[in-house]
Amino acid sequence: MKVLIVDDEPLELLNLNSILSSYDRNAIVRSAANGMQALSLMEQQEVDIVFLDIQMPGWNGLETLERIKRGWPDVQVALISAHGEFHYAKTAMELGVCGYILKPVVPDELIHLYEKMTQELAAKRNVRPLLLQTAIEQWLGVNPLSVKVPESAWKAEFSFTPNLVLVVKTEAEQNRGMDKKERIVQQFPIALPDTVVAPQPIEGFWVYLSHVDNDREVQKFCELLAYRKLRWEKTYPELQWTYGVGERVDSLDALRKSFFSAIKVSQNKEEAIIGQCLSFLSKHYELLLTINDLASEVHISPSHLSRILKKRLGITFVDLLTKLRIEKAKELLDNPALSIEYISHCVGFSSPNYFAVTFRKLQGQSPREYRLTSGE
Repeated sequence: MKVLIVDDEPLELLNLNSILSSYDRNAIVRSAANGMQALSLMEQQEVDIVFLDIQMPGWNGLETLERIKRGWPDVQVALISAHGEFHYAKTAMELGVCGYILKPVVPDELIHLYEKMTQELAAKRNVRPLLLQTAIEQWLGVNPLSVKVPESAWKAEFSFTPNLVLVVKTEAEQNRGMDKKERIVQQFPIALPDTVVAPQPIEGFWVYLSHVDNDREVQKFCELLAYRKLRWEKTYPELQWTYGVGERVDSLDALRKSFFSAIKVSQNKEEAIIGQCLSFLSKHYELLLTINDLASEVHISPSHLSRILKKRLGITFVDLLTKLRIEKAKELLDNPALSIEYISHCVGFSSPNYFAVTFRKLQGQSPREYRLTSGE
């Protein structure tokens, strides 16, 4: 069992870790000092169970819980509080929390709650994949002979009704990485809000069902996936990724339409051009670049490239380059030895002031505030 303890008190982290590790010697117990660190760790490593303190700097326990449930609906979460804040309990239950205990933590109470969470997780894992695969195949229209799953069964299991389909496929170069390909491809869109993956591939694609509120949200979804693809290609260079986002529909019965439009998009040459652009910019973001430079690199006209960026990502070349620079700056800000002035220069900004203004516009906080809230 993979367990994450989130608490800003080092002694409490040590105490909880000791209790759980002593009870379950096979458990892998990790810790985080705040909600932001917790989500960052969950994006990198699989987690089954989370014990979450309510009072923490930055996001409190409920805010962190909400983010966890949006990105990882299957993770079992329990809240821990030192103050008996039972007014949080109703909201926590609505968000899907499994339990609630008080500090100082009594070992037997913690172990009892841990046993309950592991049992619920095991039960869900035994039944859920079959239900999920059957429901998704039914709504995509690829297995009309399967047992019909009522919409109410889906709503009892998930907090959202899907209206958008994402498909992902990857190929390993020269048969390298094939042993881990299936595991990795399922993690590709990890932590996307209101998203669930089919347990098995469908028509050769890994299929994800998501919910978005409007077409503008679809554009943001596509933009987020483009950055996610770039990150995973850097992490696993032996794998080549393709993906497609279908059109937004208005009912579960219409998901078939979104599914086949997603497949069509994944086979579109424009997606390959987007991938080339992201790859080039990720290597040369610090340079003084124009859309003409990028268009020359991908061998199309600047006007054609501008239309593709607007159509597929909903942003301009300048917006794309700026966002890539800010993402790189966030990585560098994790290193406290680097000054903000030095970082602004490294990622291609003409001045620290302009960097700070742009960073705040995109992130909602200054570079210095971001560094503090990210745990540095």
